[in-house]
Amino acid sequence: MPSASPDRETRLRRLAAAYAAPVEIGHDPGTGAWTCTWTDGPTAEQVRRNAEAAEPEAARGLRYLRRYSENVVALGAVRLALATSAEDALQRPAISPAAVEGLWWDVPHPGPATDRERSLVYAVVYEVHDAHRRNQATAQEICDLVAQYGLAPLLRRTGAPLTPIETLTAHYASTHAHPAWHSRLAPMSATAAFEAVRHDPNPTRERVEAALTLLPELPDTYADAGARLRSRLH
Repeated sequence: MPSASPDRETRLRRLAAAYAAPVEIGHDPGTGAWTCTWTDGPTAEQVRRNAEAAEPEAARGLRYLRRYSENVVALGAVRLALATSAEDALQRPAISPAAVEGLWWDVPHPGPATDRERSLVYAVVYEVHDAHRRNQATAQEICDLVAQYGLAPLLRRTGAPLTPIETLTAHYASTHAHPAWHSRLAPMSATAAFEAVRHDPNPTRERVEAALTLLPELPDTYADAGARLRSRLH
């Protein structure tokens, strides 16, 4: 049975201690393999390069295992769910632990880029904990919740501000069969959103104002319709 070399163990643990984030060094006495494990942080390639540069002999054959926190898994699931194009919005998002890992493979220190992302991550983690009645969740449970629950209900729970077209989509999407909004936060087209308000017999002031902000994106033929809609504000 292979035994751990004290000298190699000392050098590897010294190497692990040099990282700002917690890095664990583990040894399998059955195989003699050493594994370097950490959460989020740098990429596996970055850790490998640093280890081989600092301790080339001790790092020989070292395995690298990067784990992901619940927040980073949730962020990955959110980004995978978001539609990136009109065509993409028509497809069901492929959200899985493997897809999340692939998303972050070359991304060091993944984290929210906006307040909206931060709020959505919080909502996802809160909902998955609540759904399973415990304060922890697996990557699969997180991915399943985002895929099944959809982003729109989660965004609504955060109270995050919506853009004008999102405001209209959130209200009219159900009547216009727009599941892309529910699942992927893909808004209606400017034309569809404007037409929805235009044909609403009792639109709120907020929705009329939101529709008017869309006029610059519409053909000039909508100028008269815009004027009539504007008159409803008075």
